Amino acid sequence: MELTLEWGQKTLINMEVKELLAAGVPVAVISAAAKAHAAGQVVAMADSYRAQIATPAPGKIAEWLFKEQIARDPVNARAEELSLIDREAAARGIDRDQMLALIITKANAFREIALLIGAIEAEAKAVVAAIPDDAADIEGQISTTLAAAKSEAENEYQNALALISGG
Repeated sequence: MELTLEWGQKTLINMEVKELLAAGVPVAVISAAAKAHAAGQVVAMADSYRAQIATPAPGKIAEWLFKEQIARDPVNARAEELSLIDREAAARGIDRDQMLALIITKANAFREIALLIGAIEAEAKAVVAAIPDDAADIEGQISTTLAAAKSEAENEYQNALALISGG
């Protein structure tokens, strides 16, 4: 893990932990820099998954928000809205109830993956923050934490994507 940090009157750029130790940088300073670096990696990983579930067209997001509202409470939807749901259902070769169920299934998958990404992000940050500042294997602990977070996010993302893409 290469770190850049301020220490004393110096800026140490892209140095390995062992190089920083050899330069006399205190373990607590290195630990703080490693944890900050890891937290940045956690945020970047979470944001990359968020970007994958966000459509590039804001109008498409709005469309799905409206569809979800209608699907969750069709009794209070306007007749014009239900007519448009019926049109899409017919184009897909299904009936209204099946269309509403499909919308809810996809909406649930979107919600769950979005919430899961936030939970994984918070958990990984907490695990990194809890690593003792004097841990001799801080790089290993951080690497293990990041790998576990990425693995869980990828597995759950693929499961959600299968639901979202299925229709």
